[in-house]
Amino acid sequence: MPIIIKDPDWSETENMVCIKVPLRGIHHSKTDIFYSELYIKVSFEQYFFEVFLLHPIKIKESKCTLATNHVLFELIKCQTQMWEKLEPEISKSEKQELKKRYIEEEHQRLQKEREELKNKKAELKRLAVREQMALDAKQRETIENIKQDEKANALKEMDICKDSQKSKIKQKAKHICRKNVEHQTSKIHVASPIPPPRCSKTLNVTFTPREFPTPCRESRLEEENEWLQKQAEARRSVGFISEDLRPEEHNPQFLKSKGDEFLRSRNYMAAVSAFSFGIQLNNKFADLYVGRAEAHLALGNYNKTVQDCSSALDLMKPEVPSNLRERAFCLGRRGTALVNLGFVKQGIDELKASLTLLPNEDFSCKLNDALEKLDEDNNDT
Repeated sequence: MPIIIKDPDWSETENMVCIKVPLRGIHHSKTDIFYSELYIKVSFEQYFFEVFLLHPIKIKESKCTLATNHVLFELIKCQTQMWEKLEPEISKSEKQELKKRYIEEEHQRLQKEREELKNKKAELKRLAVREQMALDAKQRETIENIKQDEKANALKEMDICKDSQKSKIKQKAKHICRKNVEHQTSKIHVASPIPPPRCSKTLNVTFTPREFPTPCRESRLEEENEWLQKQAEARRSVGFISEDLRPEEHNPQFLKSKGDEFLRSRNYMAAVSAFSFGIQLNNKFADLYVGRAEAHLALGNYNKTVQDCSSALDLMKPEVPSNLRERAFCLGRRGTALVNLGFVKQGIDELKASLTLLPNEDFSCKLNDALEKLDEDNNDT
């Protein structure tokens, strides 16, 4: 049975009403407070206080302060006037009906505010997406303008070169005609001068790329193209193919971000493809090996997991605090892969080294499982 607190200390001005509710020795963290425009309720352990206000208040401008020994309500009046009394004179049944109605109205108001806040956040998110799309379009337009400028400059240089060659040919033709006329008039044979040795130059030769190690044969060309198409379709089916990338996206940092997105969506085959293409562009980027090791571990490719973790650890030298987290993950994943490959003792050492660098709940569970497996193997022997 709750103990009802009656006759609280209260005071008023023309604009404000102050109500002070004693806590009776109860800590303020155990209080449950509810107030609306016309109703206030405070409950803490066995004590209970409620008041039906005479006139409405401004909820958003009013304040509730939790002190050590009391709860202080500073309520702003909707109308500037003196109340003279705190509550209206109503019966108990009317109070129950009003209480139910006030609580329901306040819940509806709060629900409406939450919906408005949710809609506002959604609108801000859509606005951010539109701004990002506009920024991307502007960047693509800038890149296209640069390409067009480079193309125009190259064509202009070619036109200048052609004009200079035409002028040289015309001058040479005039010189030959003049020489023939002089020869006919003088009837003297003049030997043409020996041309100087030609200048030596270097020719750059580029070979057609070929996917197969064997020489190209016309009889097998159709079969080889069919095989390459099937491989491209297989890579495209997992969500990533390097040929689909734009030239500006041939960037190891972009490919790392792409691989991380595939990891978060659990598309591990596409993640392996993205990280592998990034490694082809830059084989000194340790984060690419770290991400590919995670994808290989999820796919059950334990040997490749060990190789990628080892490559990443070799690149993360010197060992500094900035790469501690990646080193801990590499050691933990390499230990997990070794345990699954049957090298339990070596895997346990790797997991312990990882946990020494950085505590991790997942690797702790793997270590406990590996220790149990080692004990079972020792008991069997």
